[in-house]
Amino acid sequence: MLFNEIAKGRAGLYLEQCASVVQGAFLARIQTSPSMDAVKLPVYTMKEMNEWLSPDPTSSENQQDVLVDQHRLGSLPLAKEGLVLISLTGQRAVALQQEHAGKLIPSNFAIIEPTSELHPDYLEWFINEHPDCRKQLKIATQGTSVTSLSIQMLRTLEIILPPMDDQVKIGSVHRLLHRKNRLLQERIVWEQQYIKQILMGYLKEEVSR
Repeated sequence: MLFNEIAKGRAGLYLEQCASVVQGAFLARIQTSPSMDAVKLPVYTMKEMNEWLSPDPTSSENQQDVLVDQHRLGSLPLAKEGLVLISLTGQRAVALQQEHAGKLIPSNFAIIEPTSELHPDYLEWFINEHPDCRKQLKIATQGTSVTSLSIQMLRTLEIILPPMDDQVKIGSVHRLLHRKNRLLQERIVWEQQYIKQILMGYLKEEVSR
């Protein structure tokens, strides 16, 4: 099977050898007051990450925005397709899509920008699903009062790097399977809501008799 073939890739490679790893922006340091030079930016939050990992069609969380000085826009970490984010506390990863472009990435995320030899979708799968990676992340937070990952730990995260063709295949299968699971979950939620409406309507009819 393809997933067993990744062992043929380059093992013992540190993430920093095939990607840059930095932390998102500390919002308290960049927020500014309303003015002619202030620009409102949407913030990438755990809501967006959770919508990918376990979607909830009924979610009504409002978009978070922040005001920043327009002269600082060029130096701020903004979301774009091809980046991979890791929640430093949740220890889960998401490969960003075009729909997230332009959102400000806050400090509770690590920002990974892969080089041309590392595919974002493969990296998302490897971080979230590969047992060796999950073990490394677990060990990194054992025996500490704060369960947050450090940027340095992520830079020295050991990964397996198979040929790009295999990375693309693994990433594609992972994304398709995840999409299927999301659609099934959404269907269950909508069916539950539909049945609830039917039962509430039936109850109203009984009461009105």
